Amino acid sequence: MPNGCVRGIGVLVALLLTLSACVPATPTLDIGDGGFLSGEPCGPPCFWGIVPGQTKEAEVLEILQKRGILEACEGFNKETEGGSRGIKCGSQLVIGFNKGSDLVAGVGFSPSDITVQEVIAKYGEPSGIYLGVIGVHMFHYQMIMAYPRILALVRLSVQDKWPYILEPSTPVTNIAYDVVFDENFSYNWEKWHGYGQYP
Repeated sequence: MPNGCVRGIGVLVALLLTLSACVPATPTLDIGDGGFLSGEPCGPPCFWGIVPGQTKEAEVLEILQKRGILEACEGFNKETEGGSRGIKCGSQLVIGFNKGSDLVAGVGFSPSDITVQEVIAKYGEPSGIYLGVIGVHMFHYQMIMAYPRILALVRLSVQDKWPYILEPSTPVTNIAYDVVFDENFSYNWEKWHGYGQYP
């Protein structure tokens, strides 16, 4: 079984898990690569001009309106239950705000057609990886690659069998940016050892 553990990631993991949750059918959003590889209109940790720690809620709403997707988005607020507050656009984009503030805390999105090989070609090997189990009655296995220098967690496709097999063609399913995720943050990551079997 996986022995990796991620503690204190907060908004990042919440963003990734929110994106992976089942949601009602919504219009498909054209996320593309979200600028992650292309840098258009901006690159990590910027998404469509939204930067954790810099962009305010009113600016987020304006950006979503200009992109013509605001009507596909809805707000959520679970702060009174110890959760987070933000905006969710279908199953492809979620933007979280700092508690009691209108400042963006993190951005999570589901890009189209990005593979591990492309990520490594652009940003090099990850600083570490997280291996986890999701599910209650049926277990599935996931891998998340950490890129602290661009404030990013890159979640890969879920697999049904253990151990997790990482290949160059393994798809990226979600990417999350958070301003607090930097080289000074310490997590209990597994070591990256290239393609193949994990652990």
